[in-house]
Amino acid sequence: MTTILRWLFGSGWWILWHLAFWGAVLLFVAGTLAIFGQDLKAPGAKPDPASPASILVFMVALTLGALTLVNGLLAAPLVVVPWWGRAGVGLGLAAVVLAVGLPLNSRLALEQSRPALIANLAYAAAAVLGNLVLMWLGRTGGRG
Repeated sequence: MTTILRWLFGSGWWILWHLAFWGAVLLFVAGTLAIFGQDLKAPGAKPDPASPASILVFMVALTLGALTLVNGLLAAPLVVVPWWGRAGVGLGLAAVVLAVGLPLNSRLALEQSRPALIANLAYAAAAVLGNLVLMWLGRTGGRG
């Protein structure tokens, strides 16, 4: 059992990073999507006007973007380029996550529809999976 846990989460500060990662995902991604998922409108129903609280939906993309930046920087040493190229890897991955997520989050806040929620859930799942791969690469150096 210890071998499996060490393979999944590593040791030392990696365990703390995994706990922080999952805490942020649960609180800011899953929690926010659960809140907005409770306010969905029936197909054809007019959505409510966006309220000041609608800005909270952007926490999903901002959280995933920040986590991707950190995990991209942790995995960047695998790329054999100068330091600025490795920094660009983390920044580029975070930019992609934000470029995809912010329009999806906006769509959920404005439309309040089931397809918008499903698109946000798929986006969040893909971003979390990508971050887990980056964490694994950063921890193992790609050696398995």
